[in-house]
Amino acid sequence: MALVVVTGWDERGRLLRYVPVNGGGGGGESAIEVSVGDAGEVSAECGRGPLPRVGELVIEDGGCLLDLTGPPARRCSAKRDGAAVRLTERDTNDRGVTFPAASLGLAGDEAILERVRQIGDFLLFDPSGPVPGCWVRPGGLSGWLTEEARRRERKVAEAARVRMRRPDRFVNPYTFVPFPGRVVRREPAGHEWLAPGRMSGRLVVRWEFTGPVQAPDGSADGGVLRFPGSSVKGAVRSLHETMAGGCLRIVDEEFVPSYRDTASALSDDWTLAIVTEQFNGQPLTVRPAGQVVWVRSGQLVAACGAHLRTGNRVDLDPPTSRNSLGRYELPEQAQVSAGGDWVVLLTDAGARPPRRRDGSAALYFAACGHIPGSAAEAEVDETAWRSFRQAVAGAREAIQNRTPDAPPEWVPVTFRGQTIGRRKAVTGWFEAGDVLWVRRDQTGRVVELRLSAIWRHAGTGKLGGRVPPHLLPCTDPASLCPSCRLFGSADTRARDEDGKADQRAYAGHVRFGDAVSAGPVALTAFRRAPMSAPRAGAGQFYLSYADRRPARKGQPPTREWGADPDSSQLRPVRGRKFYWHTAPGANPPRHEAQEHHRPQMVADKLLAPPGTTLTQTVTFDNLDPAELGGLLAALQPDRVLRPGGDTGDGGPSRLHLGGGKPLGLGSCTATVVQAQVWDAASRYGDGPTPAYTPEVFVGAFVASCPGEVTATWPALSAVLGGGTVNGARVSFPPGADWTDRQQDPKRFDESFAFFTVTSGMYLAEGEERPLLPLPDPTAPDQTLPVIHEGHKERRPRERRS
Repeated sequence: MALVVVTGWDERGRLLRYVPVNGGGGGGESAIEVSVGDAGEVSAECGRGPLPRVGELVIEDGGCLLDLTGPPARRCSAKRDGAAVRLTERDTNDRGVTFPAASLGLAGDEAILERVRQIGDFLLFDPSGPVPGCWVRPGGLSGWLTEEARRRERKVAEAARVRMRRPDRFVNPYTFVPFPGRVVRREPAGHEWLAPGRMSGRLVVRWEFTGPVQAPDGSADGGVLRFPGSSVKGAVRSLHETMAGGCLRIVDEEFVPSYRDTASALSDDWTLAIVTEQFNGQPLTVRPAGQVVWVRSGQLVAACGAHLRTGNRVDLDPPTSRNSLGRYELPEQAQVSAGGDWVVLLTDAGARPPRRRDGSAALYFAACGHIPGSAAEAEVDETAWRSFRQAVAGAREAIQNRTPDAPPEWVPVTFRGQTIGRRKAVTGWFEAGDVLWVRRDQTGRVVELRLSAIWRHAGTGKLGGRVPPHLLPCTDPASLCPSCRLFGSADTRARDEDGKADQRAYAGHVRFGDAVSAGPVALTAFRRAPMSAPRAGAGQFYLSYADRRPARKGQPPTREWGADPDSSQLRPVRGRKFYWHTAPGANPPRHEAQEHHRPQMVADKLLAPPGTTLTQTVTFDNLDPAELGGLLAALQPDRVLRPGGDTGDGGPSRLHLGGGKPLGLGSCTATVVQAQVWDAASRYGDGPTPAYTPEVFVGAFVASCPGEVTATWPALSAVLGGGTVNGARVSFPPGADWTDRQQDPKRFDESFAFFTVTSGMYLAEGEERPLLPLPDPTAPDQTLPVIHEGHKERRPRERRS
């Protein structure tokens, strides 16, 4: 029997109206026509007292059994009363009764309580009982909550679509899929024999590019387009590692990023120096300066004219006292002439504010060191060179990986729109005659190097300590993760700690042939926009954290590896890095270099058009159904993932092939167009050939994945699918609104302001600078604010205690 509230009885029409109680969830009001034989009993029950009333109802085989021995019910309207709900009987003037939201089946959600009137009437029949009554609404309370959740999702999605079109918002080109909670390792199948229940075979795969694709180096316009099998295998394996819960096969466990120092005066241990001897770019000896004086750029330009650059010699009368900054500063009226024993060092002015705190225009000062030819030389300690190389690795210009014998490049130093002179581009290597800052110990030996007064320092906490231990690369060939069992495992260690050299590699079970076009492909030459090394030091993007507050006084910005939040436990890396699938766009295309881009960072490449197709043969051996299913899933992710994720448009999930992924190049889909499968009996004997049933294989793969792995699939679906982000707003953090991109492309491409404002830096005055993280990949709104130079975003102060 079902508990109901009978709301009415039409004796003449024999219609019984009722609402199911459903544990308080209720439902819509229903009506049944009672048979002539049952009408009398129903009339008697309904005549026990006023309706509505609680009772039990049985309907079966056309008959009706009603027992109305329950209490009467009052039809009430509902409205919010703070954190509770007030029920007021309709057609009366009483103030009603207030109930905790949870007792009526409602959580304490603000938005739900705000719309409680929309649910419908509430039939109140037992105010003090565990089920005080039930809701009157088609689908009941659960149906309404589902409708509300969908309504809110639509509202959030629409708001996200609006935000993704705004010119002051952008979408970062990459995001992170969370790491799985565990990796299942076991012994691989081996290559000795084709074991029972295992299969060998081949797949013919057709790749179709949904956008432009960068052709491999060596391709020729009008020729056959060929992608090496190794590059395709790498892309497929990378996706398989995420989808199947594989290890981090390629990870530099020793990596630590470097950061620009905050502005502060150097101690007296530091001075300028000239390199006198070097070997392969490493300075061996230098000639240190006896005194350093800071000189206005106008005074130097007046002395050297358009020829001013680092290394120029000038003559000046040094001041005898320091200023408020604790440094020697040449008076504005003092004269400077060309030639002499003072050497000039010009450095990049990009990080210098154009105005002082009082609003007046700032000035550019250059350091000049007194280095006569008779000055003694000093040796450079090896540790100083190693520390310098670690710090310079994060410098933007040094990311070009220039070699020590490359010709020097002189770049203009511009401040407040005026060119002051030229400096040597940062390469991380030195030549005799180069000028740099050095710090000597008490013995006079150089123990630290830097290229400017405000230089760089290395963070702390190696990458190997920031990834879950279970995700570190497999090292035991008898215990491999799913990806190493399928694609193979390399032995990257030369010797054991005891000096022995044991082979721990494991050969893979999958081989990828080249992916080749069926005929000639027309290629277009283009100059690819700069692509630098990943900035893993941007902790606001790469690290996971719960505390976004800015740093305390004297502490490095919260984003830095080794900042205060790392003191108790290293903050982990956020997950595996993936690039969104977006077209490069237009006006101008994101992948094309602009006039302001440095020539050394630009590469000449060839571009194949959207719709280009390649065909490839993939062979496999000794795979069980789950392993074959994992290979198919990595080629065609939509076999296991929801296309486009919860926030996407349902477009196909795609992979990336070729270069230029951050610029929107290389998005493609794979289709298995032919397949052959053998077991031992059919391959070596006359047994029947097993059926190629991809649904069965993929099903076995899904069943083999633990819940900790499948929990990451919604994020992966959102990343691989289409429609999650607005491709017209994808960019590395810009320094100007999208409406200003064409008018000032150089300012648009400058990310310095964004990473400064979002770094979690301590400021004694001004606005707070808490960390600004990337949205979760499943969030409907993937945008971040565009931050301009001098940007101020008001936030409540929340300093670390």
